[in-house]
Amino acid sequence: MGPVIAILPIVAFVLAWHFFFYKQSGGRTVSWLWTAFGTTAASLLYLVAGTIGYALDPHDRFVTHTAWAGHVLWPEISVGSALALLAAFAWHKGVQRIRLETRRRLYHA
Repeated sequence: MGPVIAILPIVAFVLAWHFFFYKQSGGRTVSWLWTAFGTTAASLLYLVAGTIGYALDPHDRFVTHTAWAGHVLWPEISVGSALALLAAFAWHKGVQRIRLETRRRLYHA
């Protein structure tokens, strides 16, 4: 019960912070396009690093004293693929929102 009580003020602070920015931005704190940009970049990083055999985990570098594995790192490829799927969904939602806003502006102008 002690760790839960210690985490509750942090969760309350994060929620209050998000609510504050939500009110200040007029309800636009989450953007599908910015999510798509970030997940696309992370996906590319993991896919390229996994393909060339570069370990992104700092623990591996500490244990083996090198970041290069010498083979394809399939766990990084799988993380990159999952992020690519998430990025594709975010791109779809972002472009869909742009289309809806453009139609709304054209019809109401």
